[in-house]
Amino acid sequence: MTRKTTDFNSILVGANALVAALLVYALASTEGNHNVNRETMALGVLLCLQTQLALWLERRQRDPFVIMLAFTTIFYFALRIYTLTLYEFSDVFERFHYDATDSNYALIYILIANLFLYAGLYLVKIRRAQEIDASGWEAASSSRIVFLMLGAIFFAYFSGGSDPDADAGSSRLMGVLGLFLAPNIIVLMTLSYFLLFRKTLSRRFAWTVGSLIALEMIVHTLIGSRSAIVVIVQNSILVGLAMAGSIRFPRQYALLGLLLLPMLAALLVGSFAVSTYNRAVKLSGGSFDIGRAIDSAMQSGSGLPLAASLDLVLPQVFSRAGFFDYSAEIIAHRERYRSVINLSAYARSIVDNVLTPGFDVYDQPKISNSLLFVYRDWGQPSKEVVSVAEGYQSDQLGVYGEWYSLFAYWSLPLLMTCAWLIKRVYVHLRSVNPFVLMMKRVIVLFVFERALDSFGLDWTMDETIPLVVAIFIYAVFFSIRPVSKLGGAACAASSA
Repeated sequence: MTRKTTDFNSILVGANALVAALLVYALASTEGNHNVNRETMALGVLLCLQTQLALWLERRQRDPFVIMLAFTTIFYFALRIYTLTLYEFSDVFERFHYDATDSNYALIYILIANLFLYAGLYLVKIRRAQEIDASGWEAASSSRIVFLMLGAIFFAYFSGGSDPDADAGSSRLMGVLGLFLAPNIIVLMTLSYFLLFRKTLSRRFAWTVGSLIALEMIVHTLIGSRSAIVVIVQNSILVGLAMAGSIRFPRQYALLGLLLLPMLAALLVGSFAVSTYNRAVKLSGGSFDIGRAIDSAMQSGSGLPLAASLDLVLPQVFSRAGFFDYSAEIIAHRERYRSVINLSAYARSIVDNVLTPGFDVYDQPKISNSLLFVYRDWGQPSKEVVSVAEGYQSDQLGVYGEWYSLFAYWSLPLLMTCAWLIKRVYVHLRSVNPFVLMMKRVIVLFVFERALDSFGLDWTMDETIPLVVAIFIYAVFFSIRPVSKLGGAACAASSA
């Protein structure tokens, strides 16, 4: 009997239809506010229709890049248009003058940019079966992976040598080590290894890995990250797409997920509130370890009734989750940001932050860290100033904000070319080792995802290079071996 399954494409279609319905309801029931008006909502509906068409075509020609672009468009752009009708608040829109006409202009550019992105992806056909065949291989190093995950979590959160959200006070050497021992890299590789060889791995390993990933999410949230859960969800989608080109799972799991959706939403809101509170406590000064983080988390949940707490937290949650805000604000104030978002600044940043770990040539912070020098009027961007500044933060640019700021409407053919190029690289990936092929695909999809959620090209490079290097330096931890026909095991294989 064939098990009934649900395609992730269908889930996105349903989510997109729901967001479109919400926008139509808002269009009929409200005139909007300072940041969005009826034209904005109508453009939001058009964005949903565009996404719906892209997903319909994707069902006929499977494409992991289309799925990732549609996912981003639905949950971080179209949904944000609706939440702006509920709460006018956006901390990003408070930097300079901003109104609904700016939102409309940004949405028009986004709609056109998506056409070029989808066109670039559509031009490259995936003609082979996308599922990676690992049937002749088995896992050979599950216990070593557990030790590696434990080491990464301890180094990142308990050793005092590396704080994921703060550079000040840590040595350059510890900072470099932190790049290659980043839990996100280890978790991404572990998810890939587990899903690819899940049939040859024990249930105990699955529970252990799941527990360690949960521990990493909890501790990362307590330390002050507001996206720990979302990152794990997105990485799981990325790995699933890399393994088979599409994601299918038993229908009962989809129904269970639908039933648990309110719980997940509550968990996301709660984790956001806790991490934001703990981040504020940490920025107030003094040492901040896991014990203090737990104490702060308990304090953050007291003192206000539920309704009042939601009215305080939800606008902040929607603002942070609304990638639209970041892109739209940069598009609206391109001239103001040109002094920090330009090709020469990118070149200096790549030298200082990617190519020379240990010393600086230009004292150039990452572009994402340079925006606050504009909207806070701090003068010339300086990496030294960023390292000691109170209220330091990394600002998102987004693929639309970054490319429009650099090239305006000349960015459209460039976006199509880049989409065509990255998918062309993807379809030509090869390796006799299924895990190496898996990681090559993961890296390409990772770059595409980071480009969509962009904190700047320099930031993407700084995240991608350690992931590429990790495939080689951690090969012994993620080794595999061919299954012998005689029942024995051959030597471990870890090279491409």
